[in-house]
Amino acid sequence: MLTNYLKIAWRNLLRQKAFSLINIIGLTVGLTCCFLILLFVRHELSYDTFQQKADRIYRVTYLPKFAGVEQPLALTPPPPSLLLPANFSEIETSARLFQSRTTLEVTNRQAGDQTIKYDEERFFFGDPSLLNIFTFHFRQGNPATALRDKFTVVITDEIATKYFGQQNPLGKTLLYEGRYPLRVTGVVDAFPDNSHIHIDLLANYDTMFATESETVRQNLPQNWVISHGYTYVLLRPGKSPETVNARFPRFLLTYANKQFAKDIVYKLEPMRDFHLRSDAQVPPEPAGSITYLYVFIGIALMTLLIACINFVNLSTARSLKRAKEVGIRKVLGSEKQQLIAQFLGESLLLSVIALAFSFVFIGLLLPILNNLTGKHLTIRYLFSDGSLFVGFIAIALLTGLLSGSYPAFFVSQFQPIATLKGSFVGGKAKGGAIRQVLLGVQFVASIALIIGTVVAFQQLRYMQNQSLGFDKDLIITANTRNERITNVFADRNDSTYQRLRTFREILLKNPQIQQVTLSTRQMGEGAVRRNVVPEGHKPEDNLFIGAMGVDHNFAQTYGLKFVAGRDFSETYPTDRTSAFLINETGVKQFGWKSPAEAIGKSVNLEGKEGKIVGVLHDFHNQSLQNPIASMMLTIDQPRLSLFSIKIQAQNKAETLKFIQQEWDRYFPEKGFSYQFVDQRLAQLYEREQRLSRLISYFAILTVLISCLGLYGLVSLVTQQKTKEIGIRKVLGASVSSIVGLLSKDFVVLVLIALIIASPLAWWAMNKWLEGFAFKINIEWWMFALAGLLTVLVALLTVSFQSIKAALVNPVKSLRSE
Repeated sequence: MLTNYLKIAWRNLLRQKAFSLINIIGLTVGLTCCFLILLFVRHELSYDTFQQKADRIYRVTYLPKFAGVEQPLALTPPPPSLLLPANFSEIETSARLFQSRTTLEVTNRQAGDQTIKYDEERFFFGDPSLLNIFTFHFRQGNPATALRDKFTVVITDEIATKYFGQQNPLGKTLLYEGRYPLRVTGVVDAFPDNSHIHIDLLANYDTMFATESETVRQNLPQNWVISHGYTYVLLRPGKSPETVNARFPRFLLTYANKQFAKDIVYKLEPMRDFHLRSDAQVPPEPAGSITYLYVFIGIALMTLLIACINFVNLSTARSLKRAKEVGIRKVLGSEKQQLIAQFLGESLLLSVIALAFSFVFIGLLLPILNNLTGKHLTIRYLFSDGSLFVGFIAIALLTGLLSGSYPAFFVSQFQPIATLKGSFVGGKAKGGAIRQVLLGVQFVASIALIIGTVVAFQQLRYMQNQSLGFDKDLIITANTRNERITNVFADRNDSTYQRLRTFREILLKNPQIQQVTLSTRQMGEGAVRRNVVPEGHKPEDNLFIGAMGVDHNFAQTYGLKFVAGRDFSETYPTDRTSAFLINETGVKQFGWKSPAEAIGKSVNLEGKEGKIVGVLHDFHNQSLQNPIASMMLTIDQPRLSLFSIKIQAQNKAETLKFIQQEWDRYFPEKGFSYQFVDQRLAQLYEREQRLSRLISYFAILTVLISCLGLYGLVSLVTQQKTKEIGIRKVLGASVSSIVGLLSKDFVVLVLIALIIASPLAWWAMNKWLEGFAFKINIEWWMFALAGLLTVLVALLTVSFQSIKAALVNPVKSLRSE
């Protein structure tokens, strides 16, 4: 019996090639899209599951309310970690971790004493206890002693090969910042992709202080305010983080600075939330979003649903042509269950074929998915996970069963007498209303995605083209210092400033270089909030403001506009020690009536006293997702390290080569690593750009699947109306009137779908736009454009078959009946 079912199913597929091809393509596209997104979702949900103690690992988040911070920070001050195990019995151990992007070098004796130098982004200082919290798989070395001593470092096997080739790395040294030798005491496997943090080199934490100035060693270990590094804790088995969170306020009042303790909030954040559910700012690596994950899952289900609707529609409509076959089977004794089994078998066969094709397309499209999501998934990831592979097969079979169920039960209801007489086919087609509803659902989804694409594209274009209040084109930045603790603790007598000035003067002699300036931070990426006491306020007010150290010509290089006062000038010697620039928002925060009134006001910025000499027009010093914050600029020569170099548009390659040559001469301890400011700022919206591209791709696919189904339905309708079309042509009907007859119902359906989709899309995109402080307004033309595009595509699809049917010789049409 089963063999017979399969033979009949295969013959029907071959006999109805167009129908079969449309269904297979629709199901293949739906399954492929669904499977690709599920691969991504599974990978996102698997973050940090390789950590053996993941259920007991927590990160301390820090909310300094006194600084006006509204969301917690993943970074905490250094002191708490050492005190946590002694004050909380629930905590088994804790560890600090600080990322220091740095330059390392090694002398290769086997290559003629050649020096190998690299900039390392994933260099960290960590407490030895971190090896007991995270799961490090040691290839060489003893985890119990690997980080016990200062100037020791544990490296990954990739780093070992990178610096030492095939030599045994244990005992060998890496030179940190050209001065400090770090002895390799362990080699570990690198963390997998699905880790919230990737550590290539882990040095002993106390080494960080040993390589810093006396000022840092005296201040940082006792500083309870600065957001510095990450603090991880390991809870004892069975202990609850809530009990620790409840006692944090008393802990802070006991140990922290009394001026700020009452406005500090600590909380334990579970490792399972680090990647998708954390609202902590400044994580070690960009985190995902559970909201975006839900969006991806919704798109996957929507695409698969549209493919299933296609199948149901086409199968139901096509079943009318098989009415006589069903009638004969019933007359010959076929039971209802056998007919259902036959049609379900055909549906399953189609889904199995589509499944096979989908696996092929998954392999071909994974690079595109990786480009969209920033992942490194391979087809091996699918086949190495047995549950995932079996799950995909189950989804495909379930899709086939669900898609084929309605047509199967619909066909089994046919009355044999009516079908054999032909009155069934000639009468009003059953299931027409349901097919119209299902087709409408397809177009609602398609139009909603198109509207989402248009809104997302407009928002991204708005952010990219929005005036930031400063020049960002043709400016490159390069840091002369490795990112270490913080420039807040730089020595006041730093002698390197003269070397920086000399380098700047050399660059300015090149006619291709327009401006060169220095600062402590990257423009457009926020600023360190620092305690300030402006005139009219007291220290107890705990006012904090974003502050950036700059050089005299910083505002000129970035084209900052003044609304009152003047810029820094070397003709005023006191500007270097006692002058400040502030933006308009800062003026409002301090309660001054106008920018003009702010000029001459005294300010104390953490011990540096001076006066406001200029008020800057507000500029966006952080992502447009955030409102403009108060900002203060001050000349801070000992802390300056970041060059901003404005170049000409012509001969960029030669200019960059010249800069690198001079850089290597003046800063041999630091590799020349530069970024264009405009490209760096564009990266702030990378997640939104990926979401926009993903929505646009799936919008195209949903429209494509819907039009495939529409094409199939129109083909069946024209076949059913062959005689009617012939009679109309004999009676003088034009081709355009026949095309209109066949098209109008589908166009009306698209318009109804537009009416239903518009409020749904408006609500969803409004929710998305709430995440931006600066955003576009959703306008009527976006809905009109989506509707117009859908109507045009639907008309093209319908018209192709309609015109073909209308042009057929009516004699031939009438004979076919």
